[in-house]
Amino acid sequence: MSFVIAAESGDIPINLGGDKNTLKRTMTDRITRLLVEVGNDGPIKRSMDQIVVVLLKDLTALKPVFLSSLIACVKEIPIKTTVYGCLTGILNLRDSAFVQLIVDHACDALDDAIKSGDFKSAKLMMRYIGELVNAGVISAQSYLHLIETLLAVLQSSTVRPQLLDAIVSVVLGSLPWSSYCLSQNDREGLNKVVAIVEVYMNRRRNSLRFGSLGHVFDALKVYRDCPETEPYVQVDKLENLWMQILDLRMSNWDECLLMRPENALFVELSGGTKHELKDFEMPAELDFNMSEIPTQEPIFWVFDDSVNTPENILANLPPTHKIERYIMDDLTLDTIHLLSHNHIEAAHFLLNMDKFHKDTDFSFHQCHVENLIRELIKLPVSQELEIYYATLLFDLCKGAPGKVPSAMGRSLRIMFARMDNENVGSGGGMDVECVKRLGEWFSHHLSNFSFLWKWHEWDFGLQDPSSAKFSFIRETLDREIRLSYYDRIAGTVPEVFMNHESVFPKTAPSFNYKYGSDFETTDKDLQTLLSRLHRELTSKADSSTVSSVLEDILAHRRNTYASAMTSDEMLAAKPAVVWSEDVVVRDIFVQNILFLGTKSFSHFLNVVERYVKILQQFNEQPEHKLRTVRIIADFWKDHTLNLEIVLDKLMNYRIIDPTSIISWVLDMDLLETEYSRWHIWTILRNVTAKVNSKVSQLRKKIGVDAMEEDDSATQEALDQAIRDQKAAFIDIFKKFQECLLQVQAQGEGPGSSAKWRWISGEMREFGRHHHAEIHKLKFTLEATAFIEPLESHVGKIWNEIKALGDLLAMQ
Repeated sequence: MSFVIAAESGDIPINLGGDKNTLKRTMTDRITRLLVEVGNDGPIKRSMDQIVVVLLKDLTALKPVFLSSLIACVKEIPIKTTVYGCLTGILNLRDSAFVQLIVDHACDALDDAIKSGDFKSAKLMMRYIGELVNAGVISAQSYLHLIETLLAVLQSSTVRPQLLDAIVSVVLGSLPWSSYCLSQNDREGLNKVVAIVEVYMNRRRNSLRFGSLGHVFDALKVYRDCPETEPYVQVDKLENLWMQILDLRMSNWDECLLMRPENALFVELSGGTKHELKDFEMPAELDFNMSEIPTQEPIFWVFDDSVNTPENILANLPPTHKIERYIMDDLTLDTIHLLSHNHIEAAHFLLNMDKFHKDTDFSFHQCHVENLIRELIKLPVSQELEIYYATLLFDLCKGAPGKVPSAMGRSLRIMFARMDNENVGSGGGMDVECVKRLGEWFSHHLSNFSFLWKWHEWDFGLQDPSSAKFSFIRETLDREIRLSYYDRIAGTVPEVFMNHESVFPKTAPSFNYKYGSDFETTDKDLQTLLSRLHRELTSKADSSTVSSVLEDILAHRRNTYASAMTSDEMLAAKPAVVWSEDVVVRDIFVQNILFLGTKSFSHFLNVVERYVKILQQFNEQPEHKLRTVRIIADFWKDHTLNLEIVLDKLMNYRIIDPTSIISWVLDMDLLETEYSRWHIWTILRNVTAKVNSKVSQLRKKIGVDAMEEDDSATQEALDQAIRDQKAAFIDIFKKFQECLLQVQAQGEGPGSSAKWRWISGEMREFGRHHHAEIHKLKFTLEATAFIEPLESHVGKIWNEIKALGDLLAMQ
């Protein structure tokens, strides 16, 4: 449990009675609680004075806990940084020696954060130390010297680029908290810092344009295959922050958002003792956490400047080039991540964020919605679990029902409109992975609100079945049915959706059993054999009895093959030598097994376990397994969730394998019409997850059994799993290329084809999700799957995947 949550939840008790030790604990708990809750109720000045009185009443006893609690609050409650800085200034007037200890502790916390690669904490400590300049505790020259010490690392040619970005982000991200005071006290020193950063940013811009980092940028774009200016110019986070800092300089370094409690005490605080910062040296080598480092990802806006103009006002937010937009975004994101272990407290701090900022027309609620959606679709992966963002959005809707739902509605309408670019149509727009993530979240979100939505406002999305809008509507409704049931969802969609069978099914999801009572055939003997097989399976006959029936079906096929007259192409196929290789016998048996399992998955697993040996006999060869996968896909074609589950379960029983499913998914016979169906790509993702999981489990097992005398069997299993993994990745990338080349042969390509957009988008998604495995197999893949010369567009995608893997492999 974090420090803040413990204090807020009451796990730090307050007891006003008891012995001397109990009283000390009570005072300790009280000062901690006061720090956490400062400014929550009543005037902030009164809250700060109360802390000073309690602290100085027994400074000796409270000193250690106050020092640790203050630093913890600075690092966990970023919205109150200005308050803690002013509080330190007030203390400086009463006990300057104690404040020197606070300054030293702050320097130590910054040092620890830099050395451990915790750049979020480093940024927050730098903001607090900058606030000490505002509060008259340290000099502007001392703080600027600290910044120059941090930036000295930019001169190194051996430090990784992402670490340099992290240091620059710490500096730029902390400047707005003290920039005005710095400009008033040492403008020359501030200009020197800006000049140092400017040199670095110019150099960095060139590497983004021509180097591998440019490929990373392209891999993480939310909008692609559309004009560069639409829906807005995509720039990476650090570049955008730099432009905001330059705009702040144009505004005389004065922002209009942060609360400045020290301004009311300017005369008193100016008379306080100025303290010196401890000497600080950048470590020769830096550890780091990639989740805390800004990658070269384009920043995503919902409410960009085009929807925030007087003529088209959809959001009350600062323009994207203003530093106030950064402050709102960054405080929101830090709160979301720092309190990710407690969504209730996270929602509480977010909903009360405006209390600790100046009274402006800016809407923090709209900012929260934008940033939660930004994190939800963040590429290559969200920092927190997606369910956390969904839960937090739900909490915000409940906490501010008059403001957050309307902001969310505007956000969704903007993003829906932008899923396909107006100029290129369905061939370009939002990255297909982002479209899918939005749909998966949206269906879950609607489940909390009776699945109600104004779908009729989006009926224009039905005009083009190849568009991402159409796919989003269809698949969101499909997931709603999964979360509820057909009749309930059918009652929430407009008639135009019900009449469009491609977007909403006419009937509830069900199975497609070919050999039921409505099976039509002129072959009465075959009909009798089918009934006999069904009867034996239903009565749980043993495998030998069932095998005998299958043999009889094959014998009947041999006898009637020469004279067979049927419109069913499969029934007319030439009989095989043995029943386990016959296409008709396989189809009949697998369909019956699937049918018996339609009551529940318990029934399905029971019948599979009873006849697993027969199923394995049917699927000894790769082509047989592929045929079985197609039978399953046809049986459950109208129930996508069951299709996903059944394929997964049959892989566990080794009846089918990853290769057979990969061959089924990445086949243009299927993708010609199903390229935008999400369950197809979910199945591919499940397959690769299972392949990777097997390798991971065996590696873990070898690690656990390292002390055992003989683990050769496990090692052999691991070696085989690694070979299977390698073969799967080679096969997937080869088949992706084959599909794209077939699409290209049809005269379709980037920016003009929805088919190309989805298949290439899924190739990117696969590469982003499995960057770690691909990085290890990079040279093998280049020698087998990506053999030069590559088609230019395929080569571009491969370069993006490689560059992202190389960058993230450094963590």
